[in-house]
Amino acid sequence: QQQPQAAGGSGLSVQGCQNATVGNIVRGTYSQYSENHQRAVYRRSEQVNGLDVLVYYWDDRDGPNFCGWWFGPKVGGDQVWAYNSERSMTPPSAGWRVPYD
Repeated sequence: QQQPQAAGGSGLSVQGCQNATVGNIVRGTYSQYSENHQRAVYRRSEQVNGLDVLVYYWDDRDGPNFCGWWFGPKVGGDQVWAYNSERSMTPPSAGWRVPYD
C-alpha cells in the first residue's frame, strides 16, 4: 500500500514510498526512454546498484494479473519493485503496491 507518486508528461518525479528499501530505489527524476505496449517507458536519471530503474506499462498479453505499470530494472523482467494495476496512458500517482510480491 506504499505509493510512489508519478506525474505524467515527458518526465516524472517520483516521491514518497513508505518502504525504505524500495523508496531509495524508486525515488528520483525520470525521463522518457523508450516505448512498450503503446506507452512511454521512463528511466531514472541515476542508476541504483548498477541497475537502471524503469517505469513501464505491460498489457494483458500474459493475463490480467500482469497488466499495469511496473517499476523494475528491465522491461518485462522478473525483478520488480512496485506494481500498479491502472491501465492509464501515464503512470498513476497513487495506488502502487510495494513490494509487489
